Amino acid sequence: MGNISSLIGNNQQHIQPSGVDYNAVANKNLLPAGWIDGYIESAEIRDTKSGTGQYIYIAWRTLDGQHLVHDHINIKNDNPVTVDIGLRTLSTIARALGMESIDDTEQLNGREIAVRLAIEKTGKWPVRNVIKAYAKTSTTRPERAGDLDKIRHQIRGDEGRNQQANFRQNDIPADQIPF
Repeated sequence: MGNISSLIGNNQQHIQPSGVDYNAVANKNLLPAGWIDGYIESAEIRDTKSGTGQYIYIAWRTLDGQHLVHDHINIKNDNPVTVDIGLRTLSTIARALGMESIDDTEQLNGREIAVRLAIEKTGKWPVRNVIKAYAKTSTTRPERAGDLDKIRHQIRGDEGRNQQANFRQNDIPADQIPF
């Protein structure tokens, strides 16, 4: 190991070789926006930079092992709205994993979960993937909205399906269907 700051002088803050476009290099590893299956590689509680709060740091990795995306879920913060959002996210993760509650971050490590990724540019940092939501993996969640109706009918039974089918057939004339 060596001390780089002693080598670059006081006026320089970053070593940046000329001719390298760091945004282009970073963009090569971006995943497309949307739902992607993966697993929680590691989860741990960390202190915020200010020292007044805590968050759960999650390292999520794609199933092929090629991509890693980080998330921070606030669980202790001066802003109660931030804490509320964090606790709701944690609740969503628990439901997606089929857990009633999460008592320890160790319970998350190695568990398969899908995330909805977005692509964002924040401040001076290059474009990156961010996690917007968590859900069951595609093997355990419906692929299309139509599949949700099938699941609802299975829960309600055949009678509910027949009533809904009759409602759809009788209420909307065929020439007024928008598609």
